Amino acid sequence: MDEERVERRAVVVNRLEAWADGVVAGLDAQEDVDRSLFHALGERSTLRAENAVRRAEAVRAAALGLGPAGCAAAAGISERLLLNWQAREPTFAAAMAAAAHMAAHEGERARLAAAPTGPGAAGLRVVLRAVRGGVAQPTAAALGGWSERSFLRLRRQSPEVAALLAAARRARARARRAERRGGARGGRGYRLVRVDEGPFEPTRPGVDH
Repeated sequence: MDEERVERRAVVVNRLEAWADGVVAGLDAQEDVDRSLFHALGERSTLRAENAVRRAEAVRAAALGLGPAGCAAAAGISERLLLNWQAREPTFAAAMAAAAHMAAHEGERARLAAAPTGPGAAGLRVVLRAVRGGVAQPTAAALGGWSERSFLRLRRQSPEVAALLAAARRARARARRAERRGGARGGRGYRLVRVDEGPFEPTRPGVDH
């Protein structure tokens, strides 16, 4: 009986690990899909197009309640660059402010309705990508909007979250082994993009760029 119980537990653990590995492997799925769609259309990704996607990701993260550091991490850029974009582009700054205001309003509504509040799936995605990139767990948790204590509590309470963190660390270890071998397998690596001519200029009504 004890052997059967151990075997059943091993099966459950293996399934959980396989699920977590699949989730972590798919963290960048949308980016890969976008690149494939560009290729299907015979187009090449440009720096301007990629930055537009990153700005959209930052706005989305703000709308989901992440702070500046979390928004930057979600967009795959530094917080300094995010702040520079906001300083240079009033339209983007307004979008970020509106998204943050909407998130605050939704958080207040949830609080009044006694509904669960706090970082959600968007925050966990940021944490997993940061851990996979080699960021220490307390720092990664802060990027996702958790305190160190609250994230440790979440990890203890949720076997799925614990499995995802372990999968992110395994992905990091595989990437580091690939780097030591001198190959690009296992990591995101570099890719070439075409740089558009001229600085970014906000589009004015009736003007095509």
